Amino acid sequence: MAKKKTDYDPKKLNGMSIYHDEKRTVYSPFFTKKGFIITESNVRDYTIYIQGYLLALLVFCVAYIILKRFTVPLLLAAFFLVSTIVTFYFTFIRKAAVIENYKKPQRDSFAIRQAKSLTYGNILTIIVCCPLLAFFIMLLAYMNHYEGFTYDMMMMISILVICYGLLNIYIFFYKKNHIDKQ
Repeated sequence: MAKKKTDYDPKKLNGMSIYHDEKRTVYSPFFTKKGFIITESNVRDYTIYIQGYLLALLVFCVAYIILKRFTVPLLLAAFFLVSTIVTFYFTFIRKAAVIENYKKPQRDSFAIRQAKSLTYGNILTIIVCCPLLAFFIMLLAYMNHYEGFTYDMMMMISILVICYGLLNIYIFFYKKNHIDKQ
C-alpha cells in the first residue's frame, strides 16, 4: 500500500509569529529579537509544534468531559504543553538558522487581511450566522439545564461568536469604503 506523502511548504504557513520575505519564511516570536528561518527541511518540525498546542487543548477537553473535574485535565494539558515546548526547542530552535536582531516587517491587521481575502458574500454569511450560532448555543445550554463551568463556557463561546460577527460588520464596511475604492 502506498504511503501518502504530505507536502510541507514554508510559504503556506501563517500565524502571529510567521513572517514571509521574498525569499524565505521566518519564525520570530514576540518575546525575542531573533528570527528562525523555516526551510523545507524543518517546516515539518514547526507544524508538529503548532499541532502540540491543539493536542493539549483536546486532551484538556476530553479529560474534563470524562473526569468532570478541573485539576487533573489542567495538569494533563500543562504536561502536554511543556512537552511540546521542550520538544520544539530541541527539534526546531536548536537546528534552525538564526537571524540576530531580526526586524519584523509591518503587516496588515487581521481585519484588513480578512477584508482583502473574503468576498462580500462570505462576510455577509458570517455576519448572519454568528448571532444564529450564539442563539443556538445558548438555547442548547438552556434546554439541557447546564450549570457551572459548562454553562460559563457556553456563554463565553456565545460572546466570542457575537464579537466575531461584530468584527465582520467592521470588515464589511472597511472593505466597502477602503479596498473597493482603490
